[in-house]
Amino acid sequence: MVRTVYSPEYCLQYLEQYASQEVYVIGLILGQVTNSRENVIHLARTPEEKTDTSSEASYTSEKPEARRSLLGISETWVADHAKHVTRMLPGGMFVQGIFITSDEDIFEDPNFYSKVKSVLNYTYKSLNANQYMCGNYPDSNEKLILHMCTSTKVLTCKSIELGTGSKMSIKPVDWKFLPKPQQWQRLDCYYEFDDVYPVVVKKSGISVKHQFQQILESAHKTIESSVMFIDGELKDGSEALEQLHKKKKLKNSTKSSQDAPKSMHVSLFVPFENCLPETVEYLECDGNIHFSGVVASSVFMYPKATVSEAISAVKQDIIRSLASRFTMHCDALIDDNLLPEEKVCFNEPPRRVLVPVGSLYLCDYLFPGEAPAEALLSVKELLDLQITEADVVCDIETPADTSEFDALDRDTSSEELLATPQEASQFMYITGICFAMLVLIVSIFIHYYDGIATCLGNFFSRA
Repeated sequence: MVRTVYSPEYCLQYLEQYASQEVYVIGLILGQVTNSRENVIHLARTPEEKTDTSSEASYTSEKPEARRSLLGISETWVADHAKHVTRMLPGGMFVQGIFITSDEDIFEDPNFYSKVKSVLNYTYKSLNANQYMCGNYPDSNEKLILHMCTSTKVLTCKSIELGTGSKMSIKPVDWKFLPKPQQWQRLDCYYEFDDVYPVVVKKSGISVKHQFQQILESAHKTIESSVMFIDGELKDGSEALEQLHKKKKLKNSTKSSQDAPKSMHVSLFVPFENCLPETVEYLECDGNIHFSGVVASSVFMYPKATVSEAISAVKQDIIRSLASRFTMHCDALIDDNLLPEEKVCFNEPPRRVLVPVGSLYLCDYLFPGEAPAEALLSVKELLDLQITEADVVCDIETPADTSEFDALDRDTSSEELLATPQEASQFMYITGICFAMLVLIVSIFIHYYDGIATCLGNFFSRA
């Protein structure tokens, strides 16, 4: 059976735009794979690589005429572009492959074909190295290669199975362009974090990146164990999203002539037994990290996708968003280590904003003090799109409220409000002792209750 891929018609116009210029272009195919259908949402040209190695020279929007040939492309550069774009994708959407416009037949020329395989292999090894960014990826190693010849304008799409050595199987793909925009089912979720994590100071100080990694691992376990409710109800995982929409529309039609809401509200609940660790270890910590805030999640699914696929996408979106913010925040730090004598340190990762791409939204992140105009630059460089500042949705997450921290920082007696390492460890030990005493009291009560019940049972049986 031939693999079929659906994409909006503007993707064809996008390819023809570069093919008509008779220039070589390479870029990423962005899309979503479900059991019901595979949809491509956008094609994003990989920016021209700069020779400048400074930190400011990451990407540029220079004209693509500077490129000479596919053979000169850097695998690292394409992989880096894929990592940056993946941060902008909501859960359930991934980099599906690469597209190329060139005059050469990349499938017939062994040199070009070898280069394409090398670029794909390196890109996906780089992406798969970060499970939090690319987790829940569909169980398939087949990646897309879309090619348009600049001279004939002939479009060819094939899939290559990676990880099979030099004998990679190549299969034809039927690429279909949709004249009408694809309809999507939107799922919105607001997930709140309010957790405290211990900090142990080593001789080299505290690594912010290491602490964030521990928070991310803990959050991943918690979210994966959570149960998802859609519009306040627990749904059957095999049911299609469009069926839920139809049922709600039919239910609301008896009360109002208006259609059902375009988006579905998602709530994640963590089972109580999963909130407690299997074993409790008491250690002397030198401080703590209070991780608090709300992650706004907006996921777009093909309407025929199942509830189980939507659950996986929402959970993956929250984790991907956290991983993206932590990575960006750590990259922006001048020094990754916090000195042990620093009693209070406030870290504010970037907040999420939405940017329109076709009939759905992708996302970007703004650091404190950055204006929406900063998102326009990212969208232009990474997605090769022109949008206006008014198109950026900035109100899904509000900036962090630092008033409490500022007041604490200004207070000369603020050190008295902070527990010393000894006080923190004592509190942890006291908590453990109180819990043990509670367990002991309950055990004694149950023991004596069973004894009394046995005596009463014997008494009544004899009576």
